[in-house]
Amino acid sequence: MASLSAREMAYQTLRSRIITMELKPGDPLNDRELAEELGISRTPMREALLMLNLARMVDIKPQSGTHVAPINLRLMEMEQFARFTLEKEILNRLRGHVTPQQEAEYRRNIEDYRVLEADLTQPDRPTRLLELDNAFHRRSFELIGMEAHYDYMLASLQHVERIRKFSLQTEENKSVCATHTAILEALLHGSPDDVSEALESHLSRYKQSVAQARSIHPEYFIDG
Repeated sequence: MASLSAREMAYQTLRSRIITMELKPGDPLNDRELAEELGISRTPMREALLMLNLARMVDIKPQSGTHVAPINLRLMEMEQFARFTLEKEILNRLRGHVTPQQEAEYRRNIEDYRVLEADLTQPDRPTRLLELDNAFHRRSFELIGMEAHYDYMLASLQHVERIRKFSLQTEENKSVCATHTAILEALLHGSPDDVSEALESHLSRYKQSVAQARSIHPEYFIDG
């Protein structure tokens, strides 16, 4: 982050901590303490908190201070719809044009995920699983020269990304290899409807994570 401004560095750092649930919904955020921790002045920290407030990841209330915002389920649905719509179009542009080498790369990603998922002793396992998941989805964007669209999309998924940490502890995570394989098979041999069905099946499973997490931490969520 050396090339980022102090405000951008603060924003990215806090956003990452919120998404990974290091900072949980309801946790207080003190701009002075955070600025000291990151070695910056309070002004860029306040600006970063305002940016996070606009993204609905932070609540700023004059009477009660600044806190990590709850996960907004209505906004999550909107984000997921936008992701499905864009990614379906990208996959259909690639459908039928995957080379044997590219297929092998996809299958290697799926197998790497399977091996890492099975080994609970691996360091940084949750982070690496999410990276492999992102790499699988980003690959289709890369292969048609639109990887910047994926990066922009991922950066805009504020509430969807926050639930992904929970997914690593649910049955949803155990389905990743199977649903990724279904997407690949649709890319190789399927129709547009096959692509749509495989992607929707994969992306909709986050609802299991929401249901499980909400049963344990109802205070983490709001309906909209």
